Amino acid sequence: MSADHTTAGIAVAAMSALLTGTGTVVEKIALQRLPDVHARRTWAMIRTLCASPQWLWGCALLLGGLVCQGLALSLAPISVVQPIFASGIVLLLVLSHFVLRDRLQRVEWFALAVIVTALILLGLSVDTRVDHAGGPANLVYLLLAAIPTALIGLVVFEVADRAHTSGLRFKQLRGPLFGMAAGLLYGVAGLCLKSAATFVQRWGLFGSVPHLLASPEVYLLAVSMATGLVLFQTGLQRCSAAVVSPVNIVTSTTYVIAVGTVLFNEHLPSSTGPLALRIAGFAGVVAGLVTLAAAGEKGDPAVASTVEGGDVLASGVGPDQLKSSL
Repeated sequence: MSADHTTAGIAVAAMSALLTGTGTVVEKIALQRLPDVHARRTWAMIRTLCASPQWLWGCALLLGGLVCQGLALSLAPISVVQPIFASGIVLLLVLSHFVLRDRLQRVEWFALAVIVTALILLGLSVDTRVDHAGGPANLVYLLLAAIPTALIGLVVFEVADRAHTSGLRFKQLRGPLFGMAAGLLYGVAGLCLKSAATFVQRWGLFGSVPHLLASPEVYLLAVSMATGLVLFQTGLQRCSAAVVSPVNIVTSTTYVIAVGTVLFNEHLPSSTGPLALRIAGFAGVVAGLVTLAAAGEKGDPAVASTVEGGDVLASGVGPDQLKSSL
């Protein structure tokens, strides 16, 4: 895989981040205008969401981001693509500040600066001698990683859903737990997406279609992505997305890099300098996202109201609420 492929993968990953982040914002605004939805009432949730044109636009943007992410994974290694994909929140927060006149806290500006610096470090860490997309993974090993992770994600979601009946301190963990649950399912989907990307890498975009349709990874991708979407929408409506989204991204990104790098036999840079830059860049993205999540939890401006079962829903849509959707 040439350096040109890696460069193209970086560019496509950036487009994926933009589409996915924008889609999340559009979906959040749509959710605030919709009746209560919940993962336990899946069919009712699907009917409610599909009846909202705004939510469907957001979903279309997310699907576009998913396609771009898959293409990026077929061109560049996981340890380069995933942190770039996670950084889409930066542009959206900046647009929220300048276009919507929504003030960012100093700590949020600091977190954005950390993420941008981390992305520069990731760019400097590219080593064309070893930085190429890995090959296909053994299906058995993929399932051994995916199934327990998905089960853990469902358990975490159940804990988050019941947190509103617990003490105040545990209630404060509800948003992060929703984000973690969805992140684990999205992490499984990320592994399946990477596996699907190896088909594109081998047979090309159109030539891979028959092989993809015959591959179990594609159907596991559809199930895990749909489940993660349902969990994420439930958490997004009940908690500040300034908390849920960064935790979701950190969880899924860390999981895909940690498991996928081994599963797909990819290698980190061999030289000490590029390796240190790669590790520092990834750590910077994670630290920035965690800082944004903490700042969002403390400064969430949404008006909360208690409804049946103790669920907390944001009411009204305005610039401040749009910021919380990031």
